[in-house]
Amino acid sequence: MKSSCEPATVFLFGDGMHLVHQNVPGLCWGDPKSPPVLKTNTGRERLNILGAYNPDTYKFIHLTGEENCDAKRAIMYFEVIINFYDSAPKIVLFLDNAKYFKAEIVSKWLKDHPVLQLEFLPAYAPNLNLIERFWRFVKEKLVKNTYYEKYKTFRAKVFQLLNHVDEYVSELKTLMVEKFEIIKTKA
Repeated sequence: MKSSCEPATVFLFGDGMHLVHQNVPGLCWGDPKSPPVLKTNTGRERLNILGAYNPDTYKFIHLTGEENCDAKRAIMYFEVIINFYDSAPKIVLFLDNAKYFKAEIVSKWLKDHPVLQLEFLPAYAPNLNLIERFWRFVKEKLVKNTYYEKYKTFRAKVFQLLNHVDEYVSELKTLMVEKFEIIKTKA
């Protein structure tokens, strides 16, 4: 697809993630007679992140907040992307099939913004969306075996990571590779 597109076309992998203010335990060993006790929160507070990852530049764009992800929020997310890549002749965004990306008001908005082209990945194929690897990376860095007493601290750490992905480029170069194998069925 990249070879057949206009030069300077931007390719992004996007999706939403709901990051809960909660400690996610990693692998550990504990004596059954005296099991480990992990600090935890209620898990009622969360950040809803709509993000787009560019594997060519290692840049990450996001719309993050407590607001639920819906069609209006999806349009706000698309506007953030278009504004960030304002000089791109075309932006191709690979997404899953979340309902809010296919809502009628989103379709109408996309007709007025032809610079953004949505490409929907097959259902149940998260391995085709690079951002799923990015989300796993984010969880490893932020919530796996990490306890934040206050939601305010958790929220600040999330924004600190998401706004400074450039500090993790060496790690992302090995994780976020576009090597997809095409599997052909026997005829």
